[in-house]
Amino acid sequence: MVSLAAVPADDHAPAYDVIPFDPAVIAPTVDADKCAFLLVSAGDRSYRLILEYVADHLVTKSAAGLRSFEVDAGTTKRRRNSEDDEDTEAAKTSTLLAGVGLHRFEWEGQELFCLRQLIGDPVGTERAAARLENIVLFATHADATETTLHSFVDALVAASQATKAGYFTIFQWKVNCGCWGQTQKVKARRIESVILPRDVKSSLADDIDDFVSDDTKAFYAEHGIPYKRSYLFHGVPGAGKTSLIQAMAGQYGRNLYFLQPTHPEMTDDSLRSAVEQVPRNSIIVMEDIDALFGKYREKKVAQSPLTFSGLLNALDGVGGPDGHIIVLTTNFRNQLDDALIRNGRVDVHVAFEHTVPEQMEAMFRAFYPSEDGAKAKVFAEALVAALRGRQMSTAALQHFFVTQRRKSGDEAIANVGEIVRNLDDRKKQAVDDALERLQRAKEEEDESDDDDEEVDDEAKALWKELEDRLDRLEC
Repeated sequence: MVSLAAVPADDHAPAYDVIPFDPAVIAPTVDADKCAFLLVSAGDRSYRLILEYVADHLVTKSAAGLRSFEVDAGTTKRRRNSEDDEDTEAAKTSTLLAGVGLHRFEWEGQELFCLRQLIGDPVGTERAAARLENIVLFATHADATETTLHSFVDALVAASQATKAGYFTIFQWKVNCGCWGQTQKVKARRIESVILPRDVKSSLADDIDDFVSDDTKAFYAEHGIPYKRSYLFHGVPGAGKTSLIQAMAGQYGRNLYFLQPTHPEMTDDSLRSAVEQVPRNSIIVMEDIDALFGKYREKKVAQSPLTFSGLLNALDGVGGPDGHIIVLTTNFRNQLDDALIRNGRVDVHVAFEHTVPEQMEAMFRAFYPSEDGAKAKVFAEALVAALRGRQMSTAALQHFFVTQRRKSGDEAIANVGEIVRNLDDRKKQAVDDALERLQRAKEEEDESDDDDEEVDDEAKALWKELEDRLDRLEC
């Protein structure tokens, strides 16, 4: 939270009685008796936004204090094509942040000051030794008030959350600072481009349309129900779960907030704080929710401090998120505890299955829009015949069409056998890799000093299963 409270004094920091800074540090540039100031804590969501803005809008005619900068090389941005305004590729770029010291900068024609300060000696935290850090913003013009500074901070936060038609922003929770960090702005794909069965896509769209309507919001408020909607996307890998989430963001003009509950430093409080800090009308995504806890609430990540009750409390929210859409994804719904996906926590279950002929036809039409529509049916029939009862994901089918991008529709139909060969190659490689890992594990066990030289029964069963699968491969 943005606060005007003073920083507590200690033996190593100036003894501030009512102000959170040392007047001697900002003098003579800023007169502490003739300014408005605002304290921003390091954990506030505006903290990084302020440091980025200040570094980009310094007044260079005279340096105020140190010209100090910090580089963050982990920011992902999109390169832009100036001619067609299209995204071309993602690139890792460095971002300048205002460093420790006093900085003069400009906002809407006004000169403001930013003091970034470290206070006291390093102290131990859950992550590492750290010093107390904060920002103090100053407005020195004659009619300056704290409202000016509040407006500046609010404008930065609003700009970071704003969406542009056809685009959305992806945020990830930074456990180390307890804040959301923007990773990239992405051009949304058309929801029509996500190849799913028509009934799955239409029923989901109808449900979201109903949720975001004004009368639904009024209904929730009238009955005291938290205004949020939760979905469980479950099913086979590569079936389009993540693609549909991104298309939803573009379709409904909402930003995506990705949470990684399996992070080794994610505590109950951190997860709860993350959910509480998500702006209204956003989409919160927790992928692979089954990786956290088993069917009977047993931990799957031993070093994770997050508890099952902490996860449930975060999903329930405190006071109810305003207009949030929450999406949980899993490849294994049967491994989830019933309490995690009961009514109220998960409102709608959306199944993602292996590719069916309807999707095969739809994807053919998408990649060959100028071909005779009847060829799509011919392609689907040829592929079903080639698979001979085997199943495949939409990701594998899309990969095939990418490899055929220089081929005609007729050539793609003739080449459906390549799909089966690719599936066989991938399956064989996966089995070989697993066998190699098991062999190494057995050798390590044989070389150990343990008295028990027998291979674990479960490992034996897995070994036999993998050998059987290898024998059955048609390659």
